[in-house]
Amino acid sequence: MQRILNDKIMNVLLKTLLISTVYVVFNICTAKVYFYTDSEGITHFTDSTEDAEEDGYAISEYEDLDEDHEDEVLLSYNSLTQEVMIENQLYSPISVILKVSNESAVETDIKFNEIFTVEANSTQSLGHIYSFDPSADFSLTRQFSIGTPTSIEKSDTGELQIPFRGKFRVSQANGGTYSHRGPKNFYAIDVAMPIGTPIYAARAGKVVDMKMHFTKAGLDPAAHGKANYIRLRHSDGTMTVYVHLNPNSQKVRLGDYVNGGDQIAESGNTGYTSGPHLHFAVQRNNGISTVSIPFKFYGNIEPRIGMWISN
Repeated sequence: MQRILNDKIMNVLLKTLLISTVYVVFNICTAKVYFYTDSEGITHFTDSTEDAEEDGYAISEYEDLDEDHEDEVLLSYNSLTQEVMIENQLYSPISVILKVSNESAVETDIKFNEIFTVEANSTQSLGHIYSFDPSADFSLTRQFSIGTPTSIEKSDTGELQIPFRGKFRVSQANGGTYSHRGPKNFYAIDVAMPIGTPIYAARAGKVVDMKMHFTKAGLDPAAHGKANYIRLRHSDGTMTVYVHLNPNSQKVRLGDYVNGGDQIAESGNTGYTSGPHLHFAVQRNNGISTVSIPFKFYGNIEPRIGMWISN
């Protein structure tokens, strides 16, 4: 009877995994940014779809980075121990929330809707499923985000170095109307610079994520999510992200520890861009997503649009 029960639970879990494109949600944001192109060919960014829908325009969700890692965070069930397991193959710890569609149908010690922390390159038990009502329809779902929750709301300790050498102009800053509207990018900056400009770590940290194989750029909406980037995680749990990098220009590997001022890549022009620039942000994990936070560079420099920054 116990073996039959375990097999039934396994079948339910396998079914959940097979339809993960429907049920499993990754990198949930507290808000979303959409874009649409009007009849004059102008692309608009907004956090509301009402105007676009009223005017009959097709809308798409804006995402600067392709940070999907569904094949690297795996949910499974161990029929011998009756444990629900999560395997994190990423180089960063993650925060995970597990949900069930019908909790009354399950006998379990799992704390649904609470945040679990799963360390990098590790497998962890989220709890046990002892039994369930075979006549009930239920599914397990999970959402996760890179990093671990931190309450840090700004980075103004003076530790951040300017991540390039030379003198360049800030073309977009806090709340930029062009694309810095969503929570991940609101406090990011764009700094126009030539392709191939060396990019340096703003502070010491671990290389926890990167994609450096994209080659195309432009204002075609199809370029969204096709930007090369490197993400560093720092000792206080905050992260810095460096975006639109030159293809295959990385000087680091996943898992490397770098010092502030170490070169990590070259600037480029990849993804959804109107020209070569570096997109730089400081982010924290709020438990369900990564969100950008205000920051200052060493010397109490707070980047503003139009400002020239030199290092």
